[in-house]
Amino acid sequence: MAVDSVLKLPKPRFKGKIALEEAMTLRRTTRSLSEKEVSQHDVSQVLWALQGVTHIERSSKEGKILHRAAPSAGKTYPLEVYLASSKGFFRYEAQRHGLSLIRQDDVRGDLSEAAITALNKEAIRVAPLTIILAADNEKALRATPVMENAVRFAHLEAGHATQNLLLQAVCLGLGVCTVTSFNIGKVYDALKIPPNHRPIYLLPIGYPKETN
Repeated sequence: MAVDSVLKLPKPRFKGKIALEEAMTLRRTTRSLSEKEVSQHDVSQVLWALQGVTHIERSSKEGKILHRAAPSAGKTYPLEVYLASSKGFFRYEAQRHGLSLIRQDDVRGDLSEAAITALNKEAIRVAPLTIILAADNEKALRATPVMENAVRFAHLEAGHATQNLLLQAVCLGLGVCTVTSFNIGKVYDALKIPPNHRPIYLLPIGYPKETN
């Protein structure tokens, strides 16, 4: 795949086999993950649950608004989604529901060094994919001129969106570890993302490792 090309993902499914209440009951943090690859259909589904478009509103004043499953202060939608896998490092394009290739390097090893604990480092190293959820500071400030409020709003939105991903993962039989303790400088060094895209979550995702 050439740099800047977009891999179109399968269309998300809107009906599942597990009830919301059951998914909430089954949700757990999973750090012991297998290396088994996650299907493109399931990658599509978790990305859609996290930041995919759920409704398009056309406004005479604001133009086209791409609504997501999680609420956003002032409809600013400041969250940016990146994905690291053995196939490369990608940015999720919500409007096109696709993955834009940033580079073909496998950054998971370097990214794992940003985690503080050994278990989280291992989860990122082993998981077939890790999603990086960041906030675009410039977009976040559109909701409020006060930086403290912009940061708070973005963190709340990231929590809402990530819970959607966690519940979707349960429905797909996937495990997720929510990594929030990390060295932010090492994340920037590993990913080379724009400085105004502030990482909030590292989310290693895969099938839970079978234990005897």
